Amino acid sequence: MPISKLLRPWPLVLACGLVCACGPKLKPGSPPTESSPQWHNWSGDLVYQPFPDADAYYFSPTSRTELQAILKRRPPGMKVRVSGQRHSQPPLVLADNRGATPEAAPGVGTWVIDLSCYTDLGPEGKDWYLLDAANGKITVNAGMREDQLDAILTENDLMLQTVTAGGFFSAGGMTAVDVHGATVSSPIFAETASSYTIMDAEGNLTIVDEGEEPYEGWSPLQFARVSLGALGIVTAVTFDVLPRPYATTVESGREKLRLTTEQEFVDAYRQLLAAHDRIETFYNPYTSEFLVLWWNVVQSPKRRKRNKARGVPDACLLAANDAFGAPYEGKVVEKDAEELEHHVQFHGTDEQAKLLIDGALDVVHKQVSAANRRHSDLWLAKATQGIFMSYFLELPGADDAGLRRAWQGLQAVANADRSQFRLTGPLEFRFIRGGDSVMAGTYSKTPNALFINYDLIAFAQTTKSPDYPQPLIEFFAGIERQWVALGAMPHNGKMYGFHDPADPEGGATQPFDYGYLNALTERRRERVDAFERYRRTRDPEGVFCNEYLEGLGLCREADAAAGGEEETGEETPTQDEATPGDGEGEGEGEGEGEGEGEGEADGEAADAEGEDVDVEVEDDEDAED
Repeated sequence: MPISKLLRPWPLVLACGLVCACGPKLKPGSPPTESSPQWHNWSGDLVYQPFPDADAYYFSPTSRTELQAILKRRPPGMKVRVSGQRHSQPPLVLADNRGATPEAAPGVGTWVIDLSCYTDLGPEGKDWYLLDAANGKITVNAGMREDQLDAILTENDLMLQTVTAGGFFSAGGMTAVDVHGATVSSPIFAETASSYTIMDAEGNLTIVDEGEEPYEGWSPLQFARVSLGALGIVTAVTFDVLPRPYATTVESGREKLRLTTEQEFVDAYRQLLAAHDRIETFYNPYTSEFLVLWWNVVQSPKRRKRNKARGVPDACLLAANDAFGAPYEGKVVEKDAEELEHHVQFHGTDEQAKLLIDGALDVVHKQVSAANRRHSDLWLAKATQGIFMSYFLELPGADDAGLRRAWQGLQAVANADRSQFRLTGPLEFRFIRGGDSVMAGTYSKTPNALFINYDLIAFAQTTKSPDYPQPLIEFFAGIERQWVALGAMPHNGKMYGFHDPADPEGGATQPFDYGYLNALTERRRERVDAFERYRRTRDPEGVFCNEYLEGLGLCREADAAAGGEEETGEETPTQDEATPGDGEGEGEGEGEGEGEGEGEADGEAADAEGEDVDVEVEDDEDAED
């Protein structure tokens, strides 16, 4: 089909994606307590289809008693994993089994726990959350979504320390991997949580918080944060939150920049980092254009507009309607967009790719404008299904040296070979702080270290990842090798491992290559070993293990060991002796933002904060799209 014909409906596709923002009506109800559904993740690279006549494997408990009863009748050897909003792209929950036969299936099965309807807080154990506004803390059940949590906090004049683009993730899922926001002074979400309630395989509860006794020199919180679901079932999380007395406490803006040289980038971002609290950037590597979204926390806004309560569907209602994660574009829009993006990625020209990325930036711009009118920083309304490769790179600082290093990572994308494949979506990047979560891509021994997160998007048919086209994986592998050479580490919830570092030919592999996973384990060996020793104290029989975690160097001989320590003859390193996980070598990755682009700033009045000097407190009556 001629590209001109494919591109002709693209403005209509974009318009429909914006105007047709209303999804299907949600029917009241709740999911069955136990069932055998087809399970799939959001991006479609993982699909698990139970075999005919298989017993129920998917459980949706609504109370602590129900969850404990499920665990008590678990057959010997049955594994247990927790499913959230399904945005993780590695096989953290279930592996893809398309094309498998019952005869070839592994002998050990997996029970999946969905906490979308689970409540156990409050005096009767029926509440979703407990708010301690005076001390800036909120405890939520792990199945609660970020958008619902944000709505509760806003209604109570509070806010999270950092937010994602859309709020489609569960509290348990966000803290099980290294999900992050765009707040420059804040770490990943998991490190804004000060307490985790974890249920073991026998149904017993443990609270892991800042008061726990150290384990071999490590705080147990360092393991509970970014636990990858390996320590048990996290039933509740306590977040430390901040005051937001007015809707206008958070002001927002955006600008478009064209930066073609390293020095232009350094000069621009030195100023941006100094001027703004949150920065989220979309980069078109084929035009050198940067769409910069920013937010500032203003202690005394000139317009003091009251926070307004907004209704948000809870995770239980969404689960009853089989709605998990970010809403997809409508079927017509999704089909047309997929056909167009696929064609240009593999057969198009640079000009066509530039056009599609500019179109994506237009979409981002319009969605952000609509969110700004609602005084919401959860701007992403919908997303086109895609895959994401995401890496964290530690920078020397927010100075010129750090920004030059950040520029090197961007140039890996801008200079990537596009003879067989080209991007049709922008690269997204954000600046955040590092921390000490043992398994996080942002682990650092440098206090308050600054990281940049790169998030690379591609559009692939909803097939299992081993079937991705060779030009796509070679494109990703080439960029990944350069990011790893800079010392970057992968995001635990996104695609990575497109190459084997030991391959002398420098070839490409399908994601999560075992050679790559082995190299990743060696890069962070001391931390992985410390996590594994602690994990065995929590789950000696390996009930919460799976093959993917084994590939990460965890759950080693868990079944055989049954709680026994491996005899290595080596002295156990303490935290102070462990090497940092952010050095040079073979890297890892992870990520989280989705996001379709947006374009020219149209100067929405909702963003203009400087003109109205009225200090009267107003009710928010802004129209919403």
